[in-house]
Amino acid sequence: LTVEGILTAPQLGDIARGQALLARISASGTQTVQVSELDFRTAAETDSPQGVLGIGRIPTRSLDSLEVESHMRLVVLDAVQDPGNLGTILRTCAAFGVTATIALPGTVDIWNAKVVRAAMGAHFRHAAFHSTPEQLFGFLERHDIELIGTDMNGGNIGTFSAPPRVALVAGNEGAGLSDVVRSRVARTVAIPIEPGVESLNVAVATGIILHQLRA
Repeated sequence: LTVEGILTAPQLGDIARGQALLARISASGTQTVQVSELDFRTAAETDSPQGVLGIGRIPTRSLDSLEVESHMRLVVLDAVQDPGNLGTILRTCAAFGVTATIALPGTVDIWNAKVVRAAMGAHFRHAAFHSTPEQLFGFLERHDIELIGTDMNGGNIGTFSAPPRVALVAGNEGAGLSDVVRSRVARTVAIPIEPGVESLNVAVATGIILHQLRA
């Protein structure tokens, strides 16, 4: 994502930190437009905006444009619907060096405003794609990438030996993996938890498994 312009609120220049930021923006040569407080709040979509907004063109790219490497870690989002969860997953993927994240239908928009805020900048350094199941399965088959899912009855993630190329599916918060995806996973893994605890949040579980896959 490339920032093509900046919108600023009138009060940004009233504080020293804002003045310093405006100076940096001006030095970069990026076009800056000050708008009214009402217009800024409307564009920001938040109750307490910070006074500066970047404007960029959302990239459109197909899964086939992803560079295939000998060692790959992918995360597939199977109808993950909560923006906070998705943003946290993207942030975690960027932190653990995941090659790319792939969102299937039913998943909240990768560029949803709440997702972008929760991701804390991950969109600027982590590749993310939208894909259909058919496109995904074809890509995985062509490049010998093993698809694994999570299930309470799956194998212990602590003893899982990951292949060089693997794609981890993060399922829906309530329903888990969809039937179409479950039918294509090579195997499932589970995180051991204490008796009486039903499950883990999808973003937390994804982070734990990614840490294990990184080892």
